[in-house]
Amino acid sequence: MEPPSSPSSTITAPPDYGETPRRLAKLIVEAMTCTFALLHYDSTMKSMIEWYWPVDGDGKKIPPSNLEKYRNGHNFRYPCCICADGGGRGAYVEAAVYSWWDEIAGKIDWTARCVSDTCGYRVKIDRYFRLPTTGSLTDGLDTEQRILPIGLEWDRREQTELLRRLDSAHGDGVLEKEFRILFKRCQKCMRVGVRPVMNRHICSGVQKDCRCQYK
Repeated sequence: MEPPSSPSSTITAPPDYGETPRRLAKLIVEAMTCTFALLHYDSTMKSMIEWYWPVDGDGKKIPPSNLEKYRNGHNFRYPCCICADGGGRGAYVEAAVYSWWDEIAGKIDWTARCVSDTCGYRVKIDRYFRLPTTGSLTDGLDTEQRILPIGLEWDRREQTELLRRLDSAHGDGVLEKEFRILFKRCQKCMRVGVRPVMNRHICSGVQKDCRCQYK
């Protein structure tokens, strides 16, 4: 993906799709200030969620400089910017990931940014690459399985059916894939719950007003 022509040092006004611009601006600030996870927009939940950094066969994160090459050979996308807001369930507007020479710091910064610089989504991703890889419900899976579809959600009827099968004394449980779709785990407090509940979970282990993110 071609990088934007030049980075912006200011947060531009978010697009107005009938939603309150203040809400969208708050999401941008959340993405720019969250310290424990690289956040991007989820059009299903209308909130920021963690972008899962891809890993190799040994479980090591792919360096920012190799993301484009890795992206071309695997089924995953760069973070979704807030331009997807108002596009309906499953809408995804892929951001650009590019390098930029910081003359003041004298080093290369890697940034994920709205391609058109419309919504104001712009996050330096280097610090998230340096964060340790945390354990998850997907530990032990191969590389292709770790790269789960972004925004994967089941509707209420499907979730209810899965819970019924789990609760049945005569049932045979659910598949591992179905289990991982049905449940989420907070990466900070490590609590596990069904997705509709955990999507609203605010972890006491993070700073105030920073929504907890999940595997």
